[in-house]
Amino acid sequence: MYIIYKCVKHIYIGDIMIDVKEKLLYCLALVVLLFIGIGFGYIKTASFGSIDIDNTSVVDFAKNYELVTNNELVITASTKTYDITVVYEDNYSVCNESIVSSKVVYGTTMDKVKSDEKKYQEEKGLMYSIKSETEDKIVYTRTLNENCPNHFKVILENSNINVYSVQGENKSTLIMSIQGVNVNNLRDELKEMVEKGTYINSKDELNRFIEDLES
Repeated sequence: MYIIYKCVKHIYIGDIMIDVKEKLLYCLALVVLLFIGIGFGYIKTASFGSIDIDNTSVVDFAKNYELVTNNELVITASTKTYDITVVYEDNYSVCNESIVSSKVVYGTTMDKVKSDEKKYQEEKGLMYSIKSETEDKIVYTRTLNENCPNHFKVILENSNINVYSVQGENKSTLIMSIQGVNVNNLRDELKEMVEKGTYINSKDELNRFIEDLES
């Protein structure tokens, strides 16, 4: 409207007929060019709008896409990293208990975490399978036909009070030997327990029992 207004103004004050014609042609050319520019911009906007970026932010979109010299949009592999939580779920069939532990791998990708875990578990002979997976968390699970590590047996053997980790009915591992304890100085109940052997089913309970022995 502004261009048309200016054109009309100039035609009205002009004195020579040939100048009026030139001004009319000039204004008409400007209007045509203006509409061509608007149409071209609309076509480009509609073409780019066909790309589905939904809720992707401008920053994330720029990280994963790039424009090349031939004006084609090329999708590149995402390099976005996360702080990924790796969870290990150990299920013990003998005592029907589970122990869950976890670690965080900072600034990495899920593909790298899975690759590293596969290599580590193969080297250690661990038989985990993937239970669940999101972009920043992966859960590994396994079932073991034994007790969890929170089951112990304390027994007097060769003047030492030995502590065993009990994995099953016929499987145990010596984890501690308490020396220098005079069993005869123990109260009768505690003395009988270590002489016959007693089972303890938590680390806290084991620590309290050892404190009683050494007090």
